[in-house]
Amino acid sequence: MQEGPWQSVLPVGDAAILLEFGDRVEIAVNERVHRVARAAHRLIEHGKLPGVWGAIPSYATLLIEFDPLTIERSEILARLRTHLATAQEETSPSRRFLVPVWYAGEDLTDVAERTGMSTDRVVELHTSRDFRIFTVGFAPGQPLCGILPDALRLPRRGAPRSAVPAGSVAIAGQQVTIYPIASPGGWHLLGRTPALPFRAARRSPVLWSPGDMMRFYAIDRVRYEELAAASAAGEEWLCASA
Repeated sequence: MQEGPWQSVLPVGDAAILLEFGDRVEIAVNERVHRVARAAHRLIEHGKLPGVWGAIPSYATLLIEFDPLTIERSEILARLRTHLATAQEETSPSRRFLVPVWYAGEDLTDVAERTGMSTDRVVELHTSRDFRIFTVGFAPGQPLCGILPDALRLPRRGAPRSAVPAGSVAIAGQQVTIYPIASPGGWHLLGRTPALPFRAARRSPVLWSPGDMMRFYAIDRVRYEELAAASAAGEEWLCASA
């Protein structure tokens, strides 16, 4: 057991370390990840972690990349521990995104049958709560969120699709995601959103950050096509509240 809010430290080649905080998808674990990520970013910003290139948070891990010729792993860990023990707790206010979805996904009926609910009830549950964005990847801007209500949890599809349409809103296990581009995937497709998680021309290309919140709401096909056309024209209509 390593001293600090993490449980263990693993080397990742000679230029990175992986801090492990747990082995489950839990909000409390993810909050500890982000606490240390904020500390690392603050130390990098103030030049107190020379040679550290970045800190990348995920569900229950934090990857720290560094130049081994400039700083050693032990020094990184020591400076993080000191900062966490002595500095005032730093918080980063979460943003909340309201994301429209046209619930006409290829798997909506199958999800309803397998969970013993009507399609309307599936949509009702899916839109009934805020989801935390645990991490962003594996495609640019793809939010990996949780936690789904127990009644909606299904394992991934036995046979993944070779191409999931861009904008697809999907579920698997405890998690929810949006596919920002057409890509392979084995999650269950509930619908599609006209929101664009990633746009290279934006000042900040990715809409959201790990730790932000997301809530879905239902729209019909006409509204979906209106908003999709606005997105295609470059209009930025999706915003977040603090």
